[in-house]
Amino acid sequence: MFALKNLEGVELPPKTLCLTYDDGPGTQTAEIGRYLASQGIRATFFVVGKYAVEHPEVLDQLHADRHIIGNHTFEHPDLPYYVSVNGDVRDQIIRTNTVIQKYNLDKPVYFRATYGKWSPEVARELNTDIRSSFRHVGPVYWDIAGIDCYFWKLGKTVEEATEVYLADIEKKGRGIVVMHDGTADMDTVAAKTQTLQLTMNLVPKLLALGYRFIGLDEIDDVQLRAPLADTFALKGQNGRFLQQDAGGAGALQWTAAASASASRFVLEQKGHGKVAIRTEQGRYLRVDPDVDETVRLSADCDLYALFDSIPVGESQLMLRTHNGNFLAAEHPKGGTLKANAPFMRQAWRIGYVPTTQAHIKPVTIAQRLQNARKAALFVKSKVLQA
Repeated sequence: MFALKNLEGVELPPKTLCLTYDDGPGTQTAEIGRYLASQGIRATFFVVGKYAVEHPEVLDQLHADRHIIGNHTFEHPDLPYYVSVNGDVRDQIIRTNTVIQKYNLDKPVYFRATYGKWSPEVARELNTDIRSSFRHVGPVYWDIAGIDCYFWKLGKTVEEATEVYLADIEKKGRGIVVMHDGTADMDTVAAKTQTLQLTMNLVPKLLALGYRFIGLDEIDDVQLRAPLADTFALKGQNGRFLQQDAGGAGALQWTAAASASASRFVLEQKGHGKVAIRTEQGRYLRVDPDVDETVRLSADCDLYALFDSIPVGESQLMLRTHNGNFLAAEHPKGGTLKANAPFMRQAWRIGYVPTTQAHIKPVTIAQRLQNARKAALFVKSKVLQA
């Protein structure tokens, strides 16, 4: 879940640094990753999707070298302005996630805002969609600014950039450092990059001064931990929320009148497009529709606890089981959660309702009318086919 403000002033012990790189992968990314690994240093690479999709081999190597791969949008827009002109900010995160998600299974997805620019409006827009927000941590700001790309633009030397970084680090004594292994919107500067040489010049000097390096996921700060505890409620088409059956049989009912009294869930990415959904207490939604269509809570996370998650609009999804049935309800007005919908048109559109910071925008009358027209066109197409 995204914070309303940049995460800055992250707590680090004295003489402790966290290296981060933005805007890649670029021409030097692989070498930077290899060099840092040879020094026993784990860094975070905040990648731009339009480059990452072209260089999966670089991401594979970074991952093999135990570096963290974070999200830095797909096309590197100015996010607050982008939202103000109705840009699809969720798409910027989701498209990059499709490239990097396999490196972050059951791990946090760290995010850094482009140019460090952020606003509550951007956070709220992203938090409405489980695909663009759940288990996301950020935006992660910095303590030591990334002057490297500007130095290359000005024709400065590696030695001059090293002096500035060293002075800033020594002044602050700790912190998150940002450099650039690519230059997402200045191609002429990208051709001049010397960030590999800067890294190889800077690291030995910092080690000699007694600094140590840790990964972003090793930082013990509540700002980085809190988003990982985010949970959500599931809202049915009957306006009721899903809650555990009081009878104790492990079934679930579409009966809770408010999200506060509903069961809270956590989503786990399982690879190959599959997700698992569990309660806060660690029990999974599980069903084998060929035997029993009732969805029950179980300690097992096997084939029968894996679902295809199909997004519908901003904050709804459909869940499909291993045999192709979709989740719905015992009857049109609710009741027990069942995997009893063999066709998508029978599936329930299940609302994702975050239980922490997110804000779900209300559906306008115009949107309701548009949705009704779409539904009518679907019925018309079926009549014409018949």
